[in-house]
Amino acid sequence: MRLPDRSDVARVASAWWLPAALACTVGTLYICFSLAQWRTLSDPSWDLAIFAEAVQAYSRVEAPIVPIKAPGYNLLGDHFHPILALLGPIYRFFPSALTLLVVQDLLIAASVLPIARLAQRLFGRGGAVLVGLTYGLGWGLQGAVGAQFHEVCVAVPLLAVAGVAFVERRWGACMAWLAPVILVKEDLGLTVFVAGLALAWRRRGEDRSGILVSLAYALFGIIAFIVTVKVLLPAVNPAGTWAYSLDGSATGAGTTMASKAAVHQIPSVWGILTTPPVKIKTLLILVAGAGIVGLRSPWFALVLPTLAWRFAGSVNAYYQWNYWHYNAVLVPIAACALLDVVSRWIQPERGGADPEEPARASFEKYRRVAAWAAACVPAVSLALTASSLPLWKLPALAESPRMAAAQGALNVVPAGTSVESDTTLLARLVPGRDVYWVGTTVGMDTPPEYVVVDRQSYAWGGAEVDAESWASAAHPGHTYETIYSAQGFRVARRTS
Repeated sequence: MRLPDRSDVARVASAWWLPAALACTVGTLYICFSLAQWRTLSDPSWDLAIFAEAVQAYSRVEAPIVPIKAPGYNLLGDHFHPILALLGPIYRFFPSALTLLVVQDLLIAASVLPIARLAQRLFGRGGAVLVGLTYGLGWGLQGAVGAQFHEVCVAVPLLAVAGVAFVERRWGACMAWLAPVILVKEDLGLTVFVAGLALAWRRRGEDRSGILVSLAYALFGIIAFIVTVKVLLPAVNPAGTWAYSLDGSATGAGTTMASKAAVHQIPSVWGILTTPPVKIKTLLILVAGAGIVGLRSPWFALVLPTLAWRFAGSVNAYYQWNYWHYNAVLVPIAACALLDVVSRWIQPERGGADPEEPARASFEKYRRVAAWAAACVPAVSLALTASSLPLWKLPALAESPRMAAAQGALNVVPAGTSVESDTTLLARLVPGRDVYWVGTTVGMDTPPEYVVVDRQSYAWGGAEVDAESWASAAHPGHTYETIYSAQGFRVARRTS
């Protein structure tokens, strides 16, 4: 076996330095955005706090019990994302919800590496810059960063590496990299299923065993999905069901589909795709992200499961294109579908299997022009929509003038205590404390020791709320006293 010499090392370094630089650029931009967003006291939702509480439990080698959802609520009964346990050791050293934001930024940045490397091989360094930056700053990835941490960010680099392996016909690597997404979120088992079908279709010119392995992989994906939603999630969910059941049988706050009565009114496919009209814009931007021509790639079919459950759902936020985290999984799929098609234009397969090969050989120059034109489509789409995406607001993000007051409120809530809060400081309170969302503690024998209220939080709908009076009313038989008040933040401590 020949040991690598200096020329081999130099060759590898030359091939990877530009993709690595692009990944670092994207990661730096996203980290800057997350830090700026953190300093503005921005709180798009309670999800960051939920995941911080779950990862905090993992850091203690405990089940992901998340009181923010409900007392004693195991988050694995909500969505199936055991892969988040890998973040436990990181959180143990850096116990902050901000850690999750940075981890998400780094995972997204890491996905730029394989895609930019493939683009460089196909187009040269100019293509690596064009495709790498357009992909890394893509609509769905920016939206995920703006929406703050969600489990789907872990799937982004896996989808990117698997998609590149698909383009390069490394079938084993493609399947190996994609398989872990079944541990990221339950519906991604369907994505693995579609990937198996795409592999079988692409390998149809090979020996029969390759097709059978691909179909077996598809079967693995559908079995993983069924076992997860029919066995694992119901076993952990407090209601004994899948909280996001498509048959409308689920109950509780987790239900995302219409009620049972509405389920019987099955809309048309056209209605699902076009109503409300924002769905059309989401689809157009997705198609543009694949350079339009990416629709010819079987890999593009991997977007169908995610689009299906979102567009068939009854939650309006599911249809959005600019500030929705689930769009993140669509971006690497679209980018790899684009590269799959243009790679077959630029580097057509030999061996006579393609009846159009003679014609393609005579138009090599035009194929490359067409490939570059297709690669420019996502960049044009990004330029046209940039002002509606999170990074556009980065220059305007300034530290909140209430930051000192917020820190003061955090300081008066000791570690090791229980606290109930609205969204503003919810995630920041998590390290070392048992944190509850306002309203989820009703009926508790022993209510939280502290209540933190931000009068400017959207949780109160503009109403003037006092922590002491609200807490005393929310927990009959117990009284609270105000111990901190500054710039809209109020902290009340239980006295009985």
